Amino acid sequence: MMKRLLFFMLFLMISSPNWGQISGFIYDENKNSLPGAYILLLPDSLWAHSDKDGKFSFVELPDNSYKLIVSFIGYEPDTSSVKVINGRSKELSINLQPSISLLVTVEVTEEHAKQEETLQTEHIHEDFFQQNIEGSFAKSLEKLPGISAINVGVGIAKPVIRGLSANRIIVNHQGIKQESQQWGSDHGLEIDQFDVERAEIIKGPGSLQYGSDGLGGVINIMPGKLIPKNSFDGSIQGVYKTNNDHYGGSVRLGINIDDWFLTARYTRQNYADYRVPGRLFLYNGFELPIVNERLKNTAGDERNLSISAGLKRNWGITRILFSHYSLDAGLFSGAVGIPRSYALTDDGNYRDIDVPWQGVDHYRASLNQTFFFKNDHLTFDVGFQRNHRREYSQPEFHSIPLSQLKDPNDKLALELELQTFSIATHYENRFRSDWKNIFGGNVQWQHNQRGGFEYLLPDFQTFRGGLFIISERELNPKLLVNGGLRLDLGHNNSEFYRQFVWDSNENIIDSLVSPATDDLFFNWSASLGCNLILDDGKWIIKGNLGKSFRVPYPAETVSNGIHHGTFRHEVGTPDLQSEHGYQLDLSANWNANNFTGSLALYFNYFDNYIYLGPTFPAQFSPLPEAGQIFRYRQDDAIYTGFELQWTWKFLNSFSINQAIDFVQSYNPKTKLALPFTPQPAVRTDLRYNISKENWLDDFYIEIGHQYHFAAQGRFRIDRSEQHTPTYQLFGLGIGADLLFGRQRVQLSCQVQNFFDTFYFAHLSRYRIINVPEQGRNVTLTVKVPFGGNFKK
Repeated sequence: MMKRLLFFMLFLMISSPNWGQISGFIYDENKNSLPGAYILLLPDSLWAHSDKDGKFSFVELPDNSYKLIVSFIGYEPDTSSVKVINGRSKELSINLQPSISLLVTVEVTEEHAKQEETLQTEHIHEDFFQQNIEGSFAKSLEKLPGISAINVGVGIAKPVIRGLSANRIIVNHQGIKQESQQWGSDHGLEIDQFDVERAEIIKGPGSLQYGSDGLGGVINIMPGKLIPKNSFDGSIQGVYKTNNDHYGGSVRLGINIDDWFLTARYTRQNYADYRVPGRLFLYNGFELPIVNERLKNTAGDERNLSISAGLKRNWGITRILFSHYSLDAGLFSGAVGIPRSYALTDDGNYRDIDVPWQGVDHYRASLNQTFFFKNDHLTFDVGFQRNHRREYSQPEFHSIPLSQLKDPNDKLALELELQTFSIATHYENRFRSDWKNIFGGNVQWQHNQRGGFEYLLPDFQTFRGGLFIISERELNPKLLVNGGLRLDLGHNNSEFYRQFVWDSNENIIDSLVSPATDDLFFNWSASLGCNLILDDGKWIIKGNLGKSFRVPYPAETVSNGIHHGTFRHEVGTPDLQSEHGYQLDLSANWNANNFTGSLALYFNYFDNYIYLGPTFPAQFSPLPEAGQIFRYRQDDAIYTGFELQWTWKFLNSFSINQAIDFVQSYNPKTKLALPFTPQPAVRTDLRYNISKENWLDDFYIEIGHQYHFAAQGRFRIDRSEQHTPTYQLFGLGIGADLLFGRQRVQLSCQVQNFFDTFYFAHLSRYRIINVPEQGRNVTLTVKVPFGGNFKK
């Protein structure tokens, strides 16, 4: 075995590619630098923006022929061909000439959001996750301003953008809208963060392009870069986390033969019960133990397999993708029903997964097809998804008589199987040199089936379909405007269902009923935005005014049962109407010498906003330990706030970055905040960086600090939520690329919650039972890229 390992490592060293670099400067016709120019590198589809001096760079490039396309508003685009041979670096000087045209449509291999020019957008790539890896994809995004996460423990989380989440956020995964029962706060994203090479987060209404559910924002995960012709590349990654004895690895391998390409990745992660800085927690005035400072039954096992194959030709690009994501995760033993001491005792095994636990399998198969027509292109995305969710528990916790079970040993409490078929297309046409139009549409069918001895949702079907047009025009070299209109049709259909409720003597005492529904919805959305460049590109002002919508989901109209992820009995309201949002977004980005920053302001008014609230006057559940019933309702709502981010570079190698985000929600009827509103936060990072020094490259040390304000008072929390105190956290990060000849090894170490602080996170589902968040955690990661060229 050892000989095989040594042989494999030797093979990687020998086959490592000749890494080169393409860099340069972007100037105008008068040799003045152009900061903020957009540079696209093909065929890898890498992108960059020039800095304050007009400089850009692409590193770690294997020997290949490349095309460089440079665009800047008010200037003619420039296309250059350049080769990297034997790892030699190329430095270019590119001069752009004035023009009245827009940024031209270039050959693309992924789809960016069409309103990116007028909405605040964050771009990230795989290095971001290498340096900020958390327990899940959604938690890793929390370092970005305006992004939060609703979490259950350390392995389950879903993103929150400016206070909006679940069915108000779209995750567009390589052209396909991710569908995974996202209405549930205990339902995480089935996304392998090792498998994300590039992503963009659109903070603002995305309904115009993506349809219902996009009114809060879009997370657009783009396909990985194309492998150069007649070459192979890949990487081996490993991760270890001390807090919950987490270990994992991910292997990727890609090959391209005459522009027929194949890429595959396999990821496996396993973790034990996680540690918290406390031995007790309080629930309803009772002190309950946290044995050995570990939350019992919070272990998990995560697996992901993804395969992408296709071809690239002058006429277009074809991609076929398949993935299977699987997660088995335990739920804290005190999180189902009322916590009891006997359920929290140590069972002697921190890695086992016992009841209650949940298992999720998400299958996805899709076709992405792009056709090129000179400056225009046509794209199709066809996808099928199967999301199979199982939740396991003891029947007696739900007052289910064993006589009603086919198998007395059956512990399958709830089963949800969601199948989704979708088609999306758009055609991007350059009407004139300064004017382009995008025509598109999408349809989606869903079918959900239930199972298990517990009841929450009946079987249901949904349909969503819409057509849109977006037009973008440059009125002058410094001012760009865009606007669009979308028409949508939605349909929900659910079947009647009745679940009986028994007492301890197996007598029927009540029943849970979901009525049959057959609802049709028609909606429209529109948007008007602008992008203004001032002071030779030092200032970029964006504005967007939009009208958006969201169709109610069956979970909000026909649910009736205990949802253990939220610790309450939830009841739907059948006659809910569509939500309508009226949204204003303003932002300013500036770049001056060594100082860059951005300020984003937003105001969202929602008509018929759907949310879950306690019944008034109070109604109580007939189910054991369920307490007061919570019912879906509609009221008008306001979400407003800001994000301020700035970076100052000083003394050549130092930089300080600070991000401040604030969200205020308000219900005019109750005069209270809306549920799940994130705490205001300030994040500050001090970083020391060395670009390259002999065998060391991209060395950095970073000290981080987070300050989260309290969630308290009627302007910060709803009546159903608990006060969450102020807390602050410190973190430390260190990393570097080690160079062994041609071989690069990327190392990083992060320390989260450095001082092992006891704190509550307001959006954590364990906050409801007063369980603190994860204690100190040291994360070690290593990545070894490899690759090479070959001839047929």
